[in-house]
Order: sequence, then C-alpha cells, then structure tokens
Amino acid sequence: PRSSENEAVIESCFRRLLASIESEREKIRQTWVSIDGDTKTTTVELDKLRQDTEEWCFAERHKVESEWKRLDRLREKMSVLYPNEKGQMLEINCSGRIFAFPKSSLCYIEGSYLNHMFSEAFVHKVPRDSKGRFFLDFNPACFALIVEYLQKAQFAPEAAPHVPPELQQSMDILAEALNIGIFLRPNRIQLDHVTSLSVKGNAVESTHQGWQLISAEDPLPLSGAAYFEMKVISNPDSSRGGLAVGLCGHKLGAKEIFTIGLPDAVWYVSNNGLVAGRQDDKSVISMENMQKKQQFKTGSVVGVKHDICTRSIQFYINRVSIGICTLNPELLDNFRVLFPVFALYVAGQTIAVDFAAICPSAAKGPPITGDRHAFG
Repeated sequence: PRSSENEAVIESCFRRLLASIESEREKIRQTWVSIDGDTKTTTVELDKLRQDTEEWCFAERHKVESEWKRLDRLREKMSVLYPNEKGQMLEINCSGRIFAFPKSSLCYIEGSYLNHMFSEAFVHKVPRDSKGRFFLDFNPACFALIVEYLQKAQFAPEAAPHVPPELQQSMDILAEALNIGIFLRPNRIQLDHVTSLSVKGNAVESTHQGWQLISAEDPLPLSGAAYFEMKVISNPDSSRGGLAVGLCGHKLGAKEIFTIGLPDAVWYVSNNGLVAGRQDDKSVISMENMQKKQQFKTGSVVGVKHDICTRSIQFYINRVSIGICTLNPELLDNFRVLFPVFALYVAGQTIAVDFAAICPSAAKGPPITGDRHAFG
C-alpha cells in the first residue's frame, strides 16, 4: 500500500512539473510572439521613418538646388548688367567683321556661353586684336544674326530670327555651341498653314478627302544627324495608303498643299513606298534600298532620320528600319534645309508628331532627335 501511495505522489508531482513546464513554455512562446510582433512593427515604423526622411531630404535638396539655380541665373544676369557697365559698348572683331553693341543686351541671351564669355569672371580671357577689340573666331554671317537679334530683342524678345537656308547648318553649329536659346527652340507643326487640317499642338487631323500637306515650323537641325517620329493615332483605311511622311527642302507654301509631287521632297507613302521629287523624277535620289508596300496602320510609329554626313534619309516603322536612300550630290543645293513634312489624304486620319523622339540607332550613343540643343 505504501508503495502505491508513493507512486501516486510521484505521479502527481510529475504531472504538476509537466504542467509547470508547459506553462513556462507557453509564456516563452507568447513572449516570442510579442517580440516578433514588436520587431515587425518597429521595422515597418523604421522603414516609414526612413522613407519620410529620404523624401524630406530629397525635397530639401531640390529646394536648395532650385535656389542655387536661381542665384546662378541672377548672377549671370547681373554679370552683364553691372551698374557701372550699363552704358559699356562691346567692340568685337568676328573673323574680320566688326560689330558693336551694348554689353547689357547680352541679358537677352541669358544662360548662353556668350553671356558667360563677357561676364566679369571670364572677359579677361577673351583674346583681343591689334586694336584692342575682342576677337572671336566665329562665322561672321551667323554672328551677325545673333547681333541683329540682340539689337531687336528689347522690342520683341520672343521673335525668332530668320536664318537663311545657306546659313542654317553653320547657324545650328554656332547656336548649339554657344547655347543661344532663341535659336534652339523646340520644333513644332507649322502655325501659319492654310489647309483644312485640324492642328492641336503637334497633333494633326484630316477633315476632308484629298491630299492636305503641312510642314514643321522649323527645319531639322543640320549640326549633326536628326530624327523625328510620327505616331498614327487613326488611319481608317490603311490598306489604300493615303498617308505620307518625309522631308522637304523648303517650308510649304499655300500653293503646295494639295500634292506630294514636290521637286525637293522625299516621302514614304503608306502602302506604296518611296516617292521623291515630281512624278517619275529619278534624279532626286542617287541610291535606295527601301522596302515597299509598308502600311501606316493605326498605332504604328513612323520614324525619319537624316544623316548630314552621308546626306542620307532613313525610314523606320515601329523603330525598325525599312530602308535608306541617299540624296543626289548634284542637287544638294536644293536641300540646304530639310523641313519635316506630312501628307494626309483620308478624312479622319490623325497623327501626332514627336520632334524630341530619340533615334533607335542612338540607343548606345549620344541622343539623336529632331530638336536643337546645346552641346554637352
């Protein structure tokens, strides 16, 4: 009997021990769960705090950078509008041609390297000729256009100067090198057209049946290769063609808006192919390997690239090349400038033009676009 009592006592004690161990194990588990929950909560709070801190730092850095830029612009402007120099005249010998204009007029090309050049910080580094005039080794005819703009800017600062076709390439190079903004404005669809086309920004819609032509406001930059794209927003009858894009050696006039047969134009016509010059004129193109019968369907993107070094024109559909053609070297005088041109034939056709699109062939190099921009 005593042995049975002892076994009962031992069993009872063992059960209490097991219960106590289980109780402690549950407390430890609950403590672990609590710690794990606190850790996750703390991690979330720390992530949010870090994100809030990064956003605050970014916003503050942006504020500081914006303020620095504002101060830089103010410094640049004041550098040519220094009170004691408001009446100072700049005498410049530009490759043998003499120019004179008030130094204060440089504020109209604020931010340009020409502005920097004649600022207080750098003017002493500008070379001088034997008579003490500042000497610049620029194209004098192009520099004359800059001076002409400076003389007129106080009355019409937004009026873009007219650049003669024979100076366009040299002017593009000089304006981009000097970062003169008025000559580097973004391109756009022609504003003074007399067609029935509906133009909203760089979107063009055909409202009547029959060829209607429109060009860009400015020619492509000729300081290097250039590229632009036309996206087909709507083409109700792409199987019949009636939609074209290309380049023309002049800005379209009122009498040239109803036919694509222009003597100095190169087109790719949807569902047709390359069309150059007047009908049956084979002299405009010296060679070509263009694919034919490519359709400009709704949603497709047609690209056009001009390479100034080879005087070639390359067409793309959905950023894949469909061929290239080369202008006849004997007719290059007709192509001193190249205006992007667009032709719509079917009512309801709609296109959107992007002059800032980057050429597919420039994916691994400097961007090639249809807009002018400063070097570097």
